[in-house]
Amino acid sequence: MTKLKLLNGFHLYTGFLSGYESLSTQKNMINRINVFPVPDGDTGSNLTATVEAVVQGVRSKRSLSRTFGLVADSAISGARGNSGMILAQFLGGLHRETGDRPHLSTGEFASAVGSAVRYACEAIENPVEGTMITVMKIWSEELARLSRVTEDFRELILKGNRAAREALRNTKNQLKVLKDAGVVDAGAMGLVVFLEGIAESIRSGKVPRRPSASADIFLPELETGGEEIPAEENIPYRYCTEILLEAKTPDAADLKTALLPFGDSLIVGTGAGKARIHIHTDRPEDLFDLLRRKGRVLNQKVDDMKRQYQAVHARISDTAVVTDSIADIPPELMDRYQIHIIPQRILWEGETYLDRVTMTGKTFYPLLDRRREYPTSSLPEPAAITAALGFLAGHYKSIILMPVSAAVSGTCQAMVKAAQPLRDSGYPVAVFDTRQNSAAQGLMVLEAAKAAAAGAAFESILDLAGRERAATKIYVSVDDFKYMVRGGRVSRLAGIIATLLRLKPIITLDENGKGTRFDKAFSQKSLSRKIVDIVRLTREEKGLKSYAVVHAGAPDRAKEFADMLKDATGMECDFIMEISPVVGLNAGIGSVAVAVREGRD
Repeated sequence: MTKLKLLNGFHLYTGFLSGYESLSTQKNMINRINVFPVPDGDTGSNLTATVEAVVQGVRSKRSLSRTFGLVADSAISGARGNSGMILAQFLGGLHRETGDRPHLSTGEFASAVGSAVRYACEAIENPVEGTMITVMKIWSEELARLSRVTEDFRELILKGNRAAREALRNTKNQLKVLKDAGVVDAGAMGLVVFLEGIAESIRSGKVPRRPSASADIFLPELETGGEEIPAEENIPYRYCTEILLEAKTPDAADLKTALLPFGDSLIVGTGAGKARIHIHTDRPEDLFDLLRRKGRVLNQKVDDMKRQYQAVHARISDTAVVTDSIADIPPELMDRYQIHIIPQRILWEGETYLDRVTMTGKTFYPLLDRRREYPTSSLPEPAAITAALGFLAGHYKSIILMPVSAAVSGTCQAMVKAAQPLRDSGYPVAVFDTRQNSAAQGLMVLEAAKAAAAGAAFESILDLAGRERAATKIYVSVDDFKYMVRGGRVSRLAGIIATLLRLKPIITLDENGKGTRFDKAFSQKSLSRKIVDIVRLTREEKGLKSYAVVHAGAPDRAKEFADMLKDATGMECDFIMEISPVVGLNAGIGSVAVAVREGRD
């Protein structure tokens, strides 16, 4: 076979295609052995998504420098997870080191790889030996040695990968957590799988439809691993947070200094006018608040690593119960029954926030009357729904999604569309329109999750949800019409008239899930008494299984309201909590609501 002496953009692009295909075939295995830095089971998916972003964002160019520029920009924009961030920084380093060269010799390539590995190391706050970065170093050192004796890229890559494979095998001897679990490092394995795909392309001179994925030689060894997965308590910070920040001259050192107090696993990568940030934290809303003062957030992703761990290693049911962030359910109950949440989005002054995640009541309500522009809500990103379903389908036997009422939001239809490929494949998945929102939606989801945890079958849970939907009601006491006017729910004229008359409405959702006025009063005290009477009569005439009280920035009023309900019914409420910002922007500060489950046990 003719020697390949110069690497150009076409070779680079086809290598990436082959590496992506190789990763795709092995991502589930990589997910399964993922125990470091946290056992959240998504390293393979994150690496594959990062390389996929490159494959989708790049078109082959003959010039190596032009292709590398596209690769680096797509990688920094699409990087996912620890491993994806490290790979993106490595690719950014390669782009920087190759300059404007149209092609590279083996010696030039090996030198660029060595510098790019150092560039990737600099992005990591605390590099750990026995991980992906270790394999990168050993691979680059072997490339440097080989480049002195060969000018053929085929020989360079194929022999260089032998060193990468050996370094991968050794990772489980370098980190105790890997040795205890009997696995190699997942990020390191992902890198080797990717390199093996590239090697196949270099060896054959074409992109195979089904890459040979020679990393398969490790699979029998890894099949016996994973017996001792680290405990959930070994997840010190809950949220894996990733943000793409646009800034004229992003300063990695300054960002690291500012972000270190927020958590661990910090990686800051910079490119042309952009910074990609990865961190594990318990305070994504505070982190976001800081970053928005340093640039413009282009996109964001926040994964709940505790819930991911539970799905992979500690499931309490065969059916995943999923809802959106509008449902009011206390965090401790969501944890107990392992309820999965897909956040709605808030659009505000040119920025996008994740409801209850990067924007919470703590940060939302103080800004609501101070900002000139009024926020609007938006559906979860279709890609976020698809990603969540893909992850859950890999770990549960079935999925039930219970979104906010389809009559007030397009979330239900978005979930139906995202679930269709799974349904077409024969996987049991259902999207159940709750026809409710807020605490009423939350009570319904909670009952479904309890049933799933008790071992109820997929169809039985759906039957239960239907019964709960017919028996669940919500009554909202709106304190000030101005928020409904600003949010476009009520005309300005109607708002002025209601304000002049001191009208206080009771809002509910009808049997089709559409918002409607149930009653009215002319004082907040009278309004509260009316709602209390509704609940009291419900208990007397139909029975009352449970109820919950929620509020928008009004904890004292909610507590007083709950006390009135307890006196009237003789029952304690299930919970008192703050509604999501998405609901709060429509109901307005000071609003209080009660959701009830009618019937007798």
